Amino acid sequence: MLTRKAVRWHTKNLFPHPVTEILLGLMVLATWYSLQDARKMGLYEFEVIVETVFLPVYGILVASHVFKGQRVTLFELTLFNGPKQVFIGRLVSATAGLIIGIFSIALITYVQGYSSLMAPVLLKLPTYLAMIMVLMVWLDSLGGVISFYILTSAVPMALFVILTKPYPPSPAVSLLAYFLSPIEATVGAGKLPVSVSTGYTVTLFLSATMILLSYMVFKTRDFEPQ
Repeated sequence: MLTRKAVRWHTKNLFPHPVTEILLGLMVLATWYSLQDARKMGLYEFEVIVETVFLPVYGILVASHVFKGQRVTLFELTLFNGPKQVFIGRLVSATAGLIIGIFSIALITYVQGYSSLMAPVLLKLPTYLAMIMVLMVWLDSLGGVISFYILTSAVPMALFVILTKPYPPSPAVSLLAYFLSPIEATVGAGKLPVSVSTGYTVTLFLSATMILLSYMVFKTRDFEPQ
């Protein structure tokens, strides 16, 4: 019962919400037209718009409902009688919010005839969740938002530059690209030393491990009011 209340508490005001709906609409339109242009101009526009602009901003909007200060966290721990319910509530809230946007983009890639892009787009769900839950444990709302933006937008921009160079990156950089920039990594998989299947497998394993570890740390962490 308390877990169900925690889920409702964290998902309220996420949907429906004017800002979320407007951003989702703009993201869908931008994805649709960038894929139409891709038939003539390639996937560069789609990669930049989706992976480094709209999805990170959408992710920040969803994550803002999860990133809380220690005072709010203490209140929720008392209200829901322990860290398990709070963690599950935040995890479900983030999952519900991300699914709507990410699945919309994946559906558009399928409708537009780019079904090969569905998998890397969907891979954004576990990676975004992993980063959100880890940042939620250690940082407050502002620190979490800034760090999430750097990891989901700034770093993928840097990786895009690396992946467009004529020589292949190292295996470590390739795995990092599959985790933080799966769309870019999949499009340029031909020159990466790590295969798509290996990259996806490592990404899923790392995401699951990060979420599990964040839960274990959240259970044992002492929160103090600031």
